[in-house]
Amino acid sequence: MRLYSFSTERRIRCASDYKCVFDDALLKVHQPHFLFLAIFSKQDTSRLGIIVAKKKVRRAHERNRIKRITRESFRLNQNHLELLDIVVMPKQGIDTVSNEELHKQLQSAWNKLQRLAKKQLHTSIVSPPK
Repeated sequence: MRLYSFSTERRIRCASDYKCVFDDALLKVHQPHFLFLAIFSKQDTSRLGIIVAKKKVRRAHERNRIKRITRESFRLNQNHLELLDIVVMPKQGIDTVSNEELHKQLQSAWNKLQRLAKKQLHTSIVSPPK
């Protein structure tokens, strides 16, 4: 049985971990209302960090809605992803998008992120570093 929890081990919590993802991002996925940055995790699980700037989404209840939907989507898809540290950042105008559209964009982003991660792993295994 697979666990679909979102415990503290599944979260990026400290500034240094966020900084690692921003500085060393190997994988980038652009969606109309999201930007995903990811690196291969040094942990034994995939982890998620969400940054919703007040500049992008003014109202607190909209920021919370976006974070809640993103966490739920990650929770359901975490077992299909490679071991990644992922930071999700919403883009301008996301507060006007419906929940269904957010779910579709997130699902598409998880699929694309998984394809990119497998491709990156395959190329790093096939061609050893110089």
